[in-house]
Amino acid sequence: MNPFEVLRFSFEALKDRKLRSTLTILMVIIGTSLIVSLNGLSTGFSSFINSTFSTLAPNTLIVIPGGGVERGTWTAPSISLDSRMVRKLTGIDGVKVVIPFIHRSAVLRSGSASMSVLVAGIDQTKLHYIYPTLSLKEGKLIPPTDFIGMLVGSDVEVPPGETKPFVRLGQVVTLEYTKVEEVEGVPKTVTVKRAFVVKGILNYIGSPSFINVDSMVQISLAAANSFFGCGGKYDGIIVVTKSYELNDKVEKAIKNIYGEDVGIISPKVISQTVQKIVGGWSVFILTVAAVSLIVAAVGIITTLFTSVMERTKEIGVLKALGFKDSQILILFLTEAVLIGVIGASIGLVVGIVFGSFGFSTIMGFTGLNFPITPIYQPENLIVIWLFTVAISACAGLYPAWRASKLEAVVALRKE
Repeated sequence: MNPFEVLRFSFEALKDRKLRSTLTILMVIIGTSLIVSLNGLSTGFSSFINSTFSTLAPNTLIVIPGGGVERGTWTAPSISLDSRMVRKLTGIDGVKVVIPFIHRSAVLRSGSASMSVLVAGIDQTKLHYIYPTLSLKEGKLIPPTDFIGMLVGSDVEVPPGETKPFVRLGQVVTLEYTKVEEVEGVPKTVTVKRAFVVKGILNYIGSPSFINVDSMVQISLAAANSFFGCGGKYDGIIVVTKSYELNDKVEKAIKNIYGEDVGIISPKVISQTVQKIVGGWSVFILTVAAVSLIVAAVGIITTLFTSVMERTKEIGVLKALGFKDSQILILFLTEAVLIGVIGASIGLVVGIVFGSFGFSTIMGFTGLNFPITPIYQPENLIVIWLFTVAISACAGLYPAWRASKLEAVVALRKE
């Protein structure tokens, strides 16, 4: 019996049990498509994390005031970040440059429109140390001595989902925030306002959310200190080391000086931690998706067992005609493999389509603004296809073996 006859026999068998075969193939399609879509989204998310954190120089450490919860009570920071600390950190071996910053929230008003923004006061002449890919769309960076200039991110110039610019180069805008002051012993809410001129607009760089340049406005450190009334105190200090390999050494040196009075954040470590979490979650999700393939395998076993029972007499005729056990085994095993091939092939297409469009729709995004682009690597798709077909073949082994072991005489007597 040549391979074409084997395939014809298997196709005829599937057609004879159209409903059961369709349901079994459908289960394989569902399992395969889930694995494909989740694998693509997982790979895309990992790429998204890498690209997001790659905008930050890996040789950066962010020093913030310490403090935390001790015995159920919040303990305030016991140290202030100021110019003295900047000088001390600059003297640590392995440190290239130290960049203090002030980071506060405020309302940005442009004409009759307004939006909440993060305001960063920083020496913009040193931004390239932190963001190697940072570039200007228009205008210029704000000098350290400029008290009225403002640099805005791309998402502030044109907010996401909008087409009309919120601010333009050269426009006068207003920053404002509220604070509580005691007037003659009575707490009173005071609104602080100041006008600034948009002197620079940045290109989009996709920086991480905890220090997202795209959605913030930046002014000089001196202007932020004056506007927010910081009294020479900083919200954080960015320490740029001479190379990423020196990060641990510099971090240890800072801890030796200040102990738990300061906290140190490494963007690279955050990226690696997120990657580990994403990796563990992806394995869990893919395991859940693989369960659907196990369910499909049970369906294949049931379908083939039914086929063996319904075609017992036909098996007896084949054996009477001289068919060997191995040939009968191959006939029924081919049927299982066909289910796997058809289900896996359609499942790959369905999984790619669902991962690219269906998932973003379910999550409430349109196809254009979903932040994660699924990535379908050919080698992964091939492995998933082979895995599905292998599961189907394994599921068909026992029913095929049972069919091959039927005695010809017994099979022919079967009504």
